[in-house]
Amino acid sequence: MPELIQHSLIFLLGYLIGSFPTAYLTVKRTTRLDIRESGSGNVGAMNTFDVTRSRLLGITVMIIDMTKGVATVLMSSLLFGDGFRTMSVAGLGAIVGHNYSPWIRFKGGRGLATAAGVMLVLAWIVVVVWCAAWCINYSYSRNVHISNVIASVVTPFIVWLTPEKVLQLVLTPSMSSTSLTVVTVILFSLILIRHAQLIAELWKSSHKA
Repeated sequence: MPELIQHSLIFLLGYLIGSFPTAYLTVKRTTRLDIRESGSGNVGAMNTFDVTRSRLLGITVMIIDMTKGVATVLMSSLLFGDGFRTMSVAGLGAIVGHNYSPWIRFKGGRGLATAAGVMLVLAWIVVVVWCAAWCINYSYSRNVHISNVIASVVTPFIVWLTPEKVLQLVLTPSMSSTSLTVVTVILFSLILIRHAQLIAELWKSSHKA
C-alpha cells in the first residue's frame, strides 16, 4: 500500500475515534443542555464542569478524552505497526477529530486531554514537561486558561532545547529527537489554534486593566 494512502487511512482512523463527542453527550444526558451553547461553548472537560458544576462529570469526560488518544495510538500500532510516524499520524488525527467533530457540526474541545493521551503513549516525558510548566505558571497566575496556553507554548521549546542524549533515555528506537520535536510542535499548534479566541480575550482584558 502506498505510504500516502496508508497514512491517510491511519489519520482517518484517529479522526473517527477522536471525534466521539464525550462532553456533548455527557452534558446533554445529564442536564439536557447543549454544551456548545453553554458556558464557554467549549466541548471539553473544563466546560463540562462549569456547566454541570460536577467534578465527577468533568473528570469522567477528561479521562474518556484521554483514553481516545491512548486507544488511537495503540490501535494504529496494532494494525499498521509501531513506527513513530504511524502512531504520530494516528494521534494527530485523534486530536483533530476531538477539536472538530463532524457529529456536532465540527465543534469540539481544545484538545488537551486527547493530546495528553496521545503523548502518554508516544513520549510520556512531554506530558511531564507540560504539567511542570503548567504548575509553575499556575502558582503565579492562578488562572487555568493562562497556564494552559503558556505551558503549550513553552513545552515544544523545552523539548527542542533538551539534549538528544537526555531524550534518548526515554525514547524508543524508532524515535529521534528531531521527529519528536516536529510532532510536538504540530500537536501544540493544534491546541493553540483552539485557544485563539481565548488568547484574544485575555489580551483584550489585560490591556483594559
